[in-house]
This record gives sequence, C-alpha cells and structure tokens, in this order.
Amino acid sequence: MKLDLAAVLRGAWALWRGERALLLPIAGVFLVLPTVAGTVWMVPPEVADPNAPADLATLVDGMQRYMAANLHWLLLEALVGVFGMAVILALFLDSERPTVAGAMRIALRRFPALLLAQIACQFAVVLGLMALLLPGLYVLGRIFLIPAALVAEPRRGAIDGIARGIQLTAGAGFALLGLQVPIYFASQLLIALASGFTGAGIGNPVAMMVGALIAGIGNGGMALAFALLRVTAYRQLADTRG
Repeated sequence: MKLDLAAVLRGAWALWRGERALLLPIAGVFLVLPTVAGTVWMVPPEVADPNAPADLATLVDGMQRYMAANLHWLLLEALVGVFGMAVILALFLDSERPTVAGAMRIALRRFPALLLAQIACQFAVVLGLMALLLPGLYVLGRIFLIPAALVAEPRRGAIDGIARGIQLTAGAGFALLGLQVPIYFASQLLIALASGFTGAGIGNPVAMMVGALIAGIGNGGMALAFALLRVTAYRQLADTRG
C-alpha cells in the first residue's frame, strides 16, 4: 500500500493542534534553546576578503577553522536535538503513552541506539551525495523513519532498528523526501534571516538575540515538524505493512 501523504500531514497537524501545550516546552528546551545558545556563543566564521580570489582550498580551510572552533557547541546541539526528538517520539509511539518524565526515561534508554543510527545515517547520506545528488536525496527519504522504529519498537537493537526503518519506507522514499523538502527550505529561509540580524548586529546584543531566536525557531521548528511527521508516517506504514 502506498503512503498516504495527505493523511500523514493531517495526522501531524492534528497532533500539533491537540498537544501543542505539551510540545512547545519540550521543543523549546531541547530543539530551540541549543541553537539559540550556539548562535550567541559560537565563534562566527571568518569574513573572507572580498578582493581575494575565491577558491575551493580557501573555502575548505575556512570551514575547517569554523568547525574546530565550534566543535563542542555543534556536538552538544546535535546530541540534545537527538534526545529531544526521541522524547517527542516516545510520547506518541510508546505503547504505554508515557508522561513527559517517562518519555525522557525512554529516550535516555534508546539514546545509544539512536545516536549510532544517526551516525550511520549521516554517513549513508554523505556517500549518496558524493555519488550523485539524487541517491543522496533518496537516502534522506529511506532513513526518515529509523528513529521512529527504534523508539516504537524498543526490543530492536540499533542495527535491527535501522533495517526496520528502511523496510518500512520501501517504495516511499521519494514521498517522504517530498515531505521534508518544503519544511527544510522554510527553515533555511528563517536561518538566512537570522544570519542577517547576527551579521549586522555584531556588538549589538539585542540584534544578536533576535537573530539567535529566529535561528532557533527555524531549526527547532523543522526538528519538531519532522518528529511529528515521523510519528504519523510510522503509524500508517507500520499498520499497513506490519
């Protein structure tokens, strides 16, 4: 049976409307706040000399410097984000319908498997993008439900959960990619707007905080939307494919 994208979207929207009082604090703490903190405290990328010739080596060197200076913030943001996503998934996919405290305990138990799966998935995406653009994008669709499978089916280990997530998305890779694309670009527009504030507001704490908040909303909103879509897409495909 094909994935019903309209039903997935309706289900995610219904979850948001019905549970936003619960979701907003979780998303704020685990998905928005880390980006806000990182935006404020991370070392900004070096401004390139506009008169210097742009070449790949210069771009790579600048990226390496930025990563080295901010690696601890980037890692912390990624780890907290994975945990926050797992809490949201546990709230709606665990068979016992736990409280927030219970969902946090579930997320903590599943965290090592989720982290291993996240690393494996990022590696697969990079390999796909290195081969050709289309394989890399297709991988993004096929791995989309791996976190949901790991949380909803706790008996599975990391490898088995990865296999389960991929099995569920058979024939639905591009459909799931299509769900992600508009949300991703909307998030990037907000992050670009945030960069304008933070770039122009160096030395101005108000502008910096406004830019950091916009970046946090863009990044955290995307993560929250993806989590809710994972919940409803997993429910549909698990029900129809067993």
